[in-house]
Amino acid sequence: MTDDRGDSEQLRVSKIRDGTVIDHVAAGQALNVLSLLGIDGADGLGVS
Repeated sequence: MTDDRGDSEQLRVSKIRDGTVIDHVAAGQALNVLSLLGIDGADGLGVS
């Protein structure tokens, strides 16, 4: 990762327990991804 000054820095990221990460979704496609996964919000689980 590069900060505002152009300096490189390392980040420590913890693993996710009982979850899934979907990265690099094109702008405007998030609802399509949720639909493909069968996520409609009816079960009350959160998506962030």
